[in-house]
Amino acid sequence: MDDSAILEAARIFVRARRTGVPILELPEHCRPGHTREVNAITDAVTDMLVREDGETIGGWKLGFVFSPRQVPMVCPLFDSRLFASPASVPLSLVPQRRIEPEVSFRLIADLPARDRPYLAAEVAECVLACPSLEIIDTRFDTSQRSIRQMIDNPKSRLEAMADHNTTGAYITAEGRSGWQSLDFAAMRVVMRTPSQVIVETVGGHPFTDPFLPCVVLVNRLRHRGGLRAGQLLVTGSFSGFFEVPADEPIIAEFEGLGSAEATFASHP
Repeated sequence: MDDSAILEAARIFVRARRTGVPILELPEHCRPGHTREVNAITDAVTDMLVREDGETIGGWKLGFVFSPRQVPMVCPLFDSRLFASPASVPLSLVPQRRIEPEVSFRLIADLPARDRPYLAAEVAECVLACPSLEIIDTRFDTSQRSIRQMIDNPKSRLEAMADHNTTGAYITAEGRSGWQSLDFAAMRVVMRTPSQVIVETVGGHPFTDPFLPCVVLVNRLRHRGGLRAGQLLVTGSFSGFFEVPADEPIIAEFEGLGSAEATFASHP
């Protein structure tokens, strides 16, 4: 993709965000063929939303396609879509009601830009582990194909991920220090409503330990101005996402760590 195609794709995503009119698909010449192009589109969207709409960045999400020579996908989390648990999240913001349990990490100190790579121990000293929920969303029309079908299909996966890695909103509970003693591989995670279990798993994070990709993320961002205290580092789910009902609390419980809660609110 050339620069003009990247900007065209970014404008399409920004227009969909502002109008609420979904995208059927990107024009063929605007569809990314590599994760570098996914990142370029994400960066262009971010630049427009920060410059023109006043968005500010409260965290960062890292994603992988687990394929050789495909770089990690990095996208910001906007403060306007970050919530503290227990959260009431307007359906008008994220109407698709898809959510997944995660452990994120909140910085308690700045990690400034530098040439020398950050070591895992340095990063670990600067973060708290937070029980979290990620709300999945897309600007694409899902009446004919679901976001899961787009992600699972190799032909549309990168197109789907170019939409800010499918991030809709993010909910975090209070962070915990001393998390290094937790065995994430053996952690029991349950996401439920008051009346039913939605998913239950033991471990399940694609890296076993959700902290490990944080080191990759920090070292990607040390070339881009670094990170500041208070920002979130987000690296993926223990279970994948599920569609849930509106107006019912969704609670994610992480054994030994705590819980996070969110409700999709149909009325303000």
